[in-house]
Amino acid sequence: MRLTGEFTTAGSGAALAALAGRTDELKAVATLDEVTTDADGAVRALFTPATPFGPLPLRTRIRTERADASGAVLAVHAVRAQHAVDVRIELAFTAGESGSRVTWSAELALRGPAASVGQRVAREVANRAIAEVLRGAAALA
Repeated sequence: MRLTGEFTTAGSGAALAALAGRTDELKAVATLDEVTTDADGAVRALFTPATPFGPLPLRTRIRTERADASGAVLAVHAVRAQHAVDVRIELAFTAGESGSRVTWSAELALRGPAASVGQRVAREVANRAIAEVLRGAAALA
């Protein structure tokens, strides 16, 4: 399932790219708890997006494949019981007068019983969750 979005933020592309290695600051993102960094630099967190079904905590691992002033590529794996979500997120940062325009696209795959959720519901929940965490992180740059 392909998802896309965009938003503006005050941070520069370089500041946005640097967030990948700033675990302590990522703890301030409202939907992230228990934020740590693995030995390989991947971020682990309890990601709890709001959904129509209530809060849905997911044990999440975020690996940065690339991050520079022009954009970033993230590989995300999240699990909850027998459900799993894999997401590859590509971000592009474009400088503007008062910060950056961030455009993103995500390729999302649901696994386990979660895969049987209607495409419309899954698309809506995932789009909102990804946008929320991206905006929250970008606000730290």
